[in-house]
Amino acid sequence: MPSNGKVFVSHASADKPFVDRLVADLASRSIPVWYDKLDLRIGESIPGAINSGLSEAKYFAIVLSKASVASKWVQEELNAALMTQVAQGGTFILPLLLEDCQIPPLLAHRKHADFRVDYTAALADLLSLWGKDSQACATAERAAVHPWPDIEMADDEFIYLHSTRFDKFFRASCSLDWSANKAIRYLADTLSLPWNVDVAAVGMRWSFSYGLRLNGTSISLNQSLREAGVILGSVVQIGISGTYEDLYKKELKEAFSGERMYLMTPELMRREQWLRQQVAARRLLTKTKLAEIANSCFVHVDA
Repeated sequence: MPSNGKVFVSHASADKPFVDRLVADLASRSIPVWYDKLDLRIGESIPGAINSGLSEAKYFAIVLSKASVASKWVQEELNAALMTQVAQGGTFILPLLLEDCQIPPLLAHRKHADFRVDYTAALADLLSLWGKDSQACATAERAAVHPWPDIEMADDEFIYLHSTRFDKFFRASCSLDWSANKAIRYLADTLSLPWNVDVAAVGMRWSFSYGLRLNGTSISLNQSLREAGVILGSVVQIGISGTYEDLYKKELKEAFSGERMYLMTPELMRREQWLRQQVAARRLLTKTKLAEIANSCFVHVDA
């Protein structure tokens, strides 16, 4: 695992023999687990302990069985985990299918580890996801992977997404058959990446454009991700270029042009002088400072 995120195992009491085996197998691979049988202490508040376990977990493994899908406790735990995934900080959802049952609608479109027939194969499938996360972190030189906040998107296909404009490194659900242009619009919409932003504090209007790069090579907007060589689990960079319009210079030109000079009042004269000082100071801005201003338009992604 790229980081020691705990796995919260949500299950029905009837499924404890399976969970005992799973928890032991994860623990033997140094994967930390929150399991009520091991983590609940005598006299401790059960709801409080579960909430604490959920808040500490990076992964939410839900055992799907006839008993669990009928359990109100399991449903409440699932709802909480889904909310933390939406919050972008959040929790990876790991459905584990133990037996044929009515899969909750919010999980029906998600890839699951199928433990119904072959436990060993299903465990290997589950562990491979952590292997992909670890390899992607090493490739992108990131410490951890964050879940994708779109809970409605199927997760059987995904890429690892990073940018120089924000710090989070996402396992982003998408279709590899999408064109780069469609993928960009989906990624931008999901993360609320801006196209135009007024940074009033410094009198700038920034405009941004987006592109995708695989191994440092730009992907054509009309090319599908698959055609560009993107495969399941590829590390893809979303490049973000920005230019700005100087709103102070624009105000000087529009409000203080020659034909309007006769309308000047002392207050407007002070405003004009201040604007000219700000415009002159633009020449002292370094590339580093400009990058900081531009990157401030993306702080919400890391919130």
